[in-house]
Amino acid sequence: MIERNTVWGWPVVVEMTLLAIASFAVVWAYYFWRRGDTKYAAVGGVLGVLFPAIALGILASELLKPPTAGVLVLPIFNPNANFASWMVWGATGISLLILWSLLFTAPMIRPLARIAVWGRNRAVMNVLGLLMAAFGVFVALYTGLLLAYERGIPFWHSANVPLLTLFMGLAAGSGLYALLGKTEAGRWTAIGSGLTALTYGAHLHLSSLGPSAAVFSAAGAMSDPLTTGGLILALAAAALTAWGKKPALAAGGALAIIAVLLIRASLILLGAWEFP
Repeated sequence: MIERNTVWGWPVVVEMTLLAIASFAVVWAYYFWRRGDTKYAAVGGVLGVLFPAIALGILASELLKPPTAGVLVLPIFNPNANFASWMVWGATGISLLILWSLLFTAPMIRPLARIAVWGRNRAVMNVLGLLMAAFGVFVALYTGLLLAYERGIPFWHSANVPLLTLFMGLAAGSGLYALLGKTEAGRWTAIGSGLTALTYGAHLHLSSLGPSAAVFSAAGAMSDPLTTGGLILALAAAALTAWGKKPALAAGGALAIIAVLLIRASLILLGAWEFP
């Protein structure tokens, strides 16, 4: 028996999209800090705190059971945690991303600069920036690993899915900075968007070969406007940001983020359970 996923809906789509944006926004934050551009470094750093915090709230309300929903910050230290669950490792990674982003960004915010004295030490800031960037990349991968671990939904249970979410993080996080007019992010937005479209297209094709629940999901996805719109917008974003001109760059960055939202919605909402 095949049954369409009704457990993970639009709130989870939004949660994972916020994580995608934050995941590589923090990588760019570290890049701009290294170049001395603290204004744009602070943008990515703030989003590295805000978006994952919102994502943890959605995770608690949508996916976690009431007895465990409160153990969101560093759940790895919960003695009753299920260490075989990617949700435990993911929530820990998200919590640490918030922590590193906060410590990295605080010295760049004027009211906090006096308290954040570690910001005067470049070596410390380098370590914090590297940790923040590394956990950002982990969070992008985690959203795919969480889905790929779900054996009951064959459409998700694929090695393509973590790669897809990594590329979506690259597209969305770089797209944010392209939207802000940063030409350095244009090429990476184009690469991330192009690879997102290519990987999801390949995933749909491979899913259409079986098993039956994956075929059901792939057929539904290929006829759904979420998929069509997402793939078209991803390719349009790749073309616009590859061009490199500022008006096209901003438009391409916005389209890249919207494309990631639509493709992620297609992936999650059209997954189907397969029961004996």
